[in-house]
Amino acid sequence: MPVEHRLVTLTAIDGERHDAMLVIDERATRRRERATGRRTSAFHVHGIMGNFLVGTLRFLAPAVAREGVPVLVAETRMGNVGQLVGPGIFDRARLDLDAAARWLREEVSDELYAFGYSSGAALAIRWAANQPRGSLRGLVGLGTPWSLPAAQEARARRWGAEPGYERIFAEAKRVVQSARGDDADRLFVIERSRGPTRHPRHGEVYTYRTWWHSRGPRAEAAMTHLQIPRLDAPLLLLQCDADVIVHPEEVGALAKIARRAGNPDVEVVMFDGGDHAFAGRELLAINAVTGWLRRHP
Repeated sequence: MPVEHRLVTLTAIDGERHDAMLVIDERATRRRERATGRRTSAFHVHGIMGNFLVGTLRFLAPAVAREGVPVLVAETRMGNVGQLVGPGIFDRARLDLDAAARWLREEVSDELYAFGYSSGAALAIRWAANQPRGSLRGLVGLGTPWSLPAAQEARARRWGAEPGYERIFAEAKRVVQSARGDDADRLFVIERSRGPTRHPRHGEVYTYRTWWHSRGPRAEAAMTHLQIPRLDAPLLLLQCDADVIVHPEEVGALAKIARRAGNPDVEVVMFDGGDHAFAGRELLAINAVTGWLRRHP
C-alpha cells in the first residue's frame, strides 16, 4: 500500500482557513500502533516560502509516514504571501497550529509530534511552549533560528542590506504605532537581505506590520531562545554547517538553553556541508528523524 496524500482544509478559531496535506501510510500506521500501543501523528510547519517550495517539506513527510506516523503538512498565515498581504503576524499564526493539532486529534490520533523547518521551527516551538506540560510527544526543528529578529539584523549587516535594519525599525515603529493603520500595511523591499546581490532571490518583501511582528527587535514571540525554556517535550534539532541563513552555532546555543531549563532529552545532529534547504543532505536528515522517532515511540 503506497503512501497516500489527502487534502484537508483547516479553520482557525478566528475564521482563517488554510489547506493542508495529510501524508499517511495506513499499513505502517497500524503496525506502529500495534508495536507501541498508541497512535501518534505529527504536523509539520513550513518556512517563510511556504509548502514544498524549499527545504524539508519536499522530502520528509513521506519518510515519516512510512514509519507509521502520519504527517499533516500545515499551511499557516506566515507562508507564501502572508507577509505581503497582512495576515502574516507571527504570534497569531499559533491559531493555525491549534487548528492543525485539533484536526489531528479528532481525525487521526490522540498523541502528537510537532515538526518545523526554519521560521516554521520557531513557530512550532512558540506553539509548543504554550501547550500543557506532557501534552506533546516530541518536537523536531530543522534549521531552527536562535531568533528571527536577530537573524534578520545579522544578515542585514553582513550583506549591507538596503534599507538597513535600524532604518526599517524607525519607520516601522512610526507607522505601526501611528493612528493611521493603513500605513503599516504598505509593502517595502529589502535588497541584499539574504545575499550579496540585488537579484530578487537575495531580497525580501514585507509590510511594516508583518516585519514589526516577526523581524522587529520587539517581536519576542519570534525569538526562539525566549520560548524554548518552556518546552518540556523531547527535542531534536538538525542543522547543516554550511547554512548561511541560520548560523550553525545557533542550534547548539538553543540546545544549551533547553537543557539548562531542565529538559533532559535534547539531541543535536549537525551535518557536514549542506545549506539551509538541506540540499544534498536529505537522506541524512530523514535517517536522523526516523531514527529519533524509533527511540521516542
